Amino acid sequence: MYNEDTIAAIATPFGTGGIGIIRISGPEALALAARVFRPYTPLDWSQARGFRAHYGHIVADGQTMDEGILLVMRAPRSYTGEDVVELQLHGGMLVLQRSLQLCLQAGARLAERGEFTERAFLNGRIDLTQAEAVDDIITAKSEVGLGVAVGQLTGKLSRWVEATGAAVTELVASLEAVIDYPEEDLAELTPAEIDTKLTAIIIELEAMIARAAAGKVWKEGLKTVIAGLPNAGKSSLLNQLLAEERAIVTDIPGTTRDTITESALIHGIPLVLVDTAGIREASDQIEQMGIARTHRELAQADLILAVLDASQPLTAETRAWLATLQNKAAILLLNKTDLPLRADLAEVKALTGAIPQVAIAARTGTGMDELGNALATYVEQHRLQAGADSVLLTNVRQEDLARRALASLRSAQQGLHEGLMEDLITEDLRAAWDALGAIVGRNPEASITDEIFRRFCVGK
Repeated sequence: MYNEDTIAAIATPFGTGGIGIIRISGPEALALAARVFRPYTPLDWSQARGFRAHYGHIVADGQTMDEGILLVMRAPRSYTGEDVVELQLHGGMLVLQRSLQLCLQAGARLAERGEFTERAFLNGRIDLTQAEAVDDIITAKSEVGLGVAVGQLTGKLSRWVEATGAAVTELVASLEAVIDYPEEDLAELTPAEIDTKLTAIIIELEAMIARAAAGKVWKEGLKTVIAGLPNAGKSSLLNQLLAEERAIVTDIPGTTRDTITESALIHGIPLVLVDTAGIREASDQIEQMGIARTHRELAQADLILAVLDASQPLTAETRAWLATLQNKAAILLLNKTDLPLRADLAEVKALTGAIPQVAIAARTGTGMDELGNALATYVEQHRLQAGADSVLLTNVRQEDLARRALASLRSAQQGLHEGLMEDLITEDLRAAWDALGAIVGRNPEASITDEIFRRFCVGK
C-alpha cells in the first residue's frame, strides 16, 4: 500500500499554451481545491458530484489570479481511483506555477514522476502492462506503434496473459488437487494429457516471444545505422531522409567525425537513424575515435544502410568492406546514380551476396521511394509487422518475464518426460504462473487456490 496523502502537479508540458492543467488526487482533493478555487456558482464541496465542470477563479489572498474550469472526478471512478480534481487554467508557466504553489500551501504534496499512474495501478484501476501503455501512447513514434499501445491500454496483452495463465492454472489445480486430496477420487490427468497441454502453452509463449522484436521496433524504432566509406554520401542520405540539413556535407572525406542520431518515419516505419564516420584506416586521432564509434554502432544495429559510391571504381578497401556485409541485416544503397556509373555491379553482387540493393541519388532524392519499399520488405521478411489488433510484448521487462515462464514450462515438461513426481512438476508450473502474473503485476497464489476449490468441490 502507499501513503494515502493528496498530491498535485502540473499535468501539461512546460511552455506557453492556451490551456494548462493542474491535477490533484487524494482524499483531500476536494477540500484542498475549495481553498484555492472560487466557483462562480456556489458549490457544496462535500456533495460535489463526479464528472462535473465548474467555472470560477483561482484566488490568492483574496485576489483573483486567473479564471478557469474545475473538473471533479469522484473515487473510484477516476484515473487514480481516488478523488481527483483538475484545474484547467490559462497555459502560461507563471500562472501555472503560482497556482500549483497555492495547492501545495493548501496541503498537497508535489507528486513524484509517474505517481498518478502508480496510484491507478495500486488501486486496481489498471495493471502494469496498461500503466506501461500510458507512456507508450505519449511517446508513440508511428500510427502502428500508437495502435499497439492503445490496444495494450485497453487490456489486450492483459487478456493474453490471463488466458495463458489460466491454462497453467488448470494444470496446477488438477495436479495439486490429486496430491492434496487423494481420498476424493478425483480424475487424474495422464502424463500424455499433461504433455499435450504443456506443449500448447509452450508454443504460444514461443510465438509471443518471437514477436517481441516487433514490439520493440514499433515502440522504440528500428535502429538503422548508415555506414560506408568516406565521401560515399552517408550524411546526404541522412539529410534526405530527415528532409533537413542535419549533417554537414562536403566533398572532403572524413567530414563526419562523430555519430549523429535522429528519428524518422519512412513509409510508416519508425527508424532511429545513426549517421556514422566513414570506415577507413585513419591517422587522425579524432577520426579514429569516430570510426571506433562506427563499429560499436554497427554491432548494435537492427539494420545497416550500407552506402556505396557507385560513381567510383571499386578499390581494395571498398571490396574488403563490402565483403563484411554478407549475412548481415543490411540494405546496400548504390549512391550517386546521378553521375556516370563506374562501379562493377556484378562484382558488388558477388561480394555482398543476397543483400538487397537499391539505386539512389541521396543528393537529389532519387530512389527514396524504392528505399522505403525495401524497408517495408525487410520488416515483412523479419516478421516485424504489427497492426492495431496486434498483441505484443513491448519492453524488456515483459519479454524477460515471458522467457522465465517459458523456461519453467520447459523444465516442467522435461521433468514429466523423466518421470519426476507431480509435486516437482507443479513447482515449475507455479514458477511459470508467477512469471506470467508478474507481467501484469499480480500475485496469482489466491487465484490458484480458488481454482482448486472451484473445480473439485472438496467441501472442506
